[in-house]
Amino acid sequence: MLKRASDNSPPAGREGYPDSSSPFEFGGSEGIDLRELFRIARRRGPMVAVIGFLTALLGAIYALQLTPVYTAKATLLIDTNQKNIINAEAIVSGIGRDNSALESELELIRSYDVAKRVVRKLKLDDKSKAEPAKISAVRQLLSLVFSREPAPEPVFNENRTDRIIRSLSKSISVDRKGWTYVVDIKYTSDSPTKAAQVANAFADEYLVDQLEANYEVTRRANDWLSERLGALRKKVRESERAVELFKVENNIVETNGSTLSDQQVAKLNEQLILARAESAQAQAKYDQVQAVRKRGGDITAFADALQSSALAALKGKASEIRRELANLSAKYGNRHPSVVSARAQLQDVRRSISSEAKRILTSTENALRVASSREESIAASLAEVKGTASRDSQAEVILRELERESAANKALFESFLSRFKQTSEQEKLNTNNSRVIERASAPTVPSAPNKKSLVILAAMLGLGLGAGIAFLIEQLDAGYRTTIQIEKQLGVPVLASIPRSDNELPGSGIGRTARKYNPFSLLAGLFSKGDKSERRMKKSDRVSISRLVVQRPLSSFTEAVRALRMGIKFADVDRPQKIVLLASALPGEGKSTIASNLALHAAASGERVLIIDLDLRHPVLTSLYAPDAKHGAVELLLGEVDLKQVIVKDAASGLHILPAPRRKDLTHTAELLGSKRMKDLFTHLSGFYDLIVVDTSPLLPVTDGRALIDVVDSLVLVVKWETTARDAVDAALKQSLGSHGKLTGVVMNDVVASRARYYDYYKSGYYTKKYPYYYGGSG
Repeated sequence: MLKRASDNSPPAGREGYPDSSSPFEFGGSEGIDLRELFRIARRRGPMVAVIGFLTALLGAIYALQLTPVYTAKATLLIDTNQKNIINAEAIVSGIGRDNSALESELELIRSYDVAKRVVRKLKLDDKSKAEPAKISAVRQLLSLVFSREPAPEPVFNENRTDRIIRSLSKSISVDRKGWTYVVDIKYTSDSPTKAAQVANAFADEYLVDQLEANYEVTRRANDWLSERLGALRKKVRESERAVELFKVENNIVETNGSTLSDQQVAKLNEQLILARAESAQAQAKYDQVQAVRKRGGDITAFADALQSSALAALKGKASEIRRELANLSAKYGNRHPSVVSARAQLQDVRRSISSEAKRILTSTENALRVASSREESIAASLAEVKGTASRDSQAEVILRELERESAANKALFESFLSRFKQTSEQEKLNTNNSRVIERASAPTVPSAPNKKSLVILAAMLGLGLGAGIAFLIEQLDAGYRTTIQIEKQLGVPVLASIPRSDNELPGSGIGRTARKYNPFSLLAGLFSKGDKSERRMKKSDRVSISRLVVQRPLSSFTEAVRALRMGIKFADVDRPQKIVLLASALPGEGKSTIASNLALHAAASGERVLIIDLDLRHPVLTSLYAPDAKHGAVELLLGEVDLKQVIVKDAASGLHILPAPRRKDLTHTAELLGSKRMKDLFTHLSGFYDLIVVDTSPLLPVTDGRALIDVVDSLVLVVKWETTARDAVDAALKQSLGSHGKLTGVVMNDVVASRARYYDYYKSGYYTKKYPYYYGGSG
């Protein structure tokens, strides 16, 4: 029997069958299969699009019933520096760079106190001006449907103003523009005028609050400085009075920054030094004179004597007389009266010189005594003054301490007095260092709701929801959609993919088109993975589908049946499969239709074909080919009739049919079908026919079909595309002992090519539409 290479390996799942696998293999270890993802997107795209459209529509309805709101913006420039107008350096210091200070100002703008000022200014807490709450159209409609009583009016209580203030403080938006000191104050309201009024009111009241805060700080500073100056003034007076009283009590007189005692000591020291110098000088003169005198020398040669004008004159006169005496002596001789007179004059002059020398000696002694006496007097006075100064030293120390305290009090007082004058002027010239750059104007375009964004967001959410639902459906999908799923689970090939035959039915194209494009059917098909039961159709349509290979020999349906026949024929060329059992796991999967068309196709090809209806519970083929038959396969097995009596021949195709009229008295159908007589019958018939097609009951609900597996050559399992659950197929084969050895392949029936192409393009049959001239169409 023809098998795939994978069939040679032992099954990985339960004994006899491979494991069930996921319906989609996203590349495995090789990565994500983008083509498979694209197919999923294409096949679930309409459903996702419908959900996205519906959610976008709901979003549009919601956006239309929302009340538009308007946002007004006022712009401030905030300077965090506190400028002092009377201080030039503070004026040109520039804008502050403290981000923390700026953030504090932003919090101050939205503070409770500023909001309270705004509420009072605009009278937002006035009950008479309270605007009624606007109710959306949707809420009005719901109130009309579910309630007839009017909505109760809002109750105002004593905390209403406080709630309004806090709500306003939270609703105001204060944003800084980047790293600048420009701040936007935004407020949103359903009234554009109110939005502008509130934004401007916040800017104005913030500036007023700043001015009042600065004024209050300055006023408090002035009050404190004034009070402090009074205390300092009193303290300065007391300290200065204490200094003067101490000076009077201790007889301390200061001139030019020092006391009188200090000045006296300094002057006496200077005089004493001079007196000592004079005394030493006089002593030196006296000692020299005495030394000359003791040596018998001429006193007149002493320096002080030479400095005497009288002595100098006498010495000059003596010199003159000596010259005259010499001249006279030389001229007249020693006894001449003129010479004698000159000698007498010389003697007189010498006596005068001697007297002058004695006077100089006496003067030197007197000068020494005077200098010594003066030195002693000054030294005594200095000692007396020093004694007085030493007694006043401790008093001066205390005086200096009092003076220092007085000076410190005076300096502090002067500093406070200067600051007081500055703050007094600052209070008069107090200004705000922030200003309004741009005032808010009533906006003309609402800031919200952004209807387009809401619709887009709703559409995106809907698409996301649809994608999630699509993913969930794909994961929960229990049916077969691709041949790969069947081959991976069952380990056998898919012999044919039979397309849905609705379009092949006879009738007008308009009717088929109306059925195909029915919007309700399309919408239901988006969320449904297929029919859960056999489609209801008229008997004429059922007969037509059962003979479709004869009526439409060039259709894609016939081509799929031809592929099925070839698959069965060449499944095992060494052992021809004459007796083929067509079975399904569940009812309504189209096995009887496929069995009929397979037999008709083989018969039309010239083969001797017998189709046996062994679905004793629901004999569909019997109702189609021999609705009037009274006897059939059951009676033949029971020996009640002969083979020639029950065989029915189709005149058009030459197909032989062995019907099975339903018998209500037959209760042991499985035992009858699995009996030796059934096997002998098949052996006998195989000698006359090239192909025997057996239609039986579904494998899972009843055991009739399972009993036939052992007596046939080949089992072909029919599964309905999208509908047959994989678990059902797995359970049916598991309960059908021996089916794995007889299972030739699977037929995927009722494939909708237009949808199956999203799963497996070339195996879905969709390509047949690309080449209609091969299937009897025009092209």
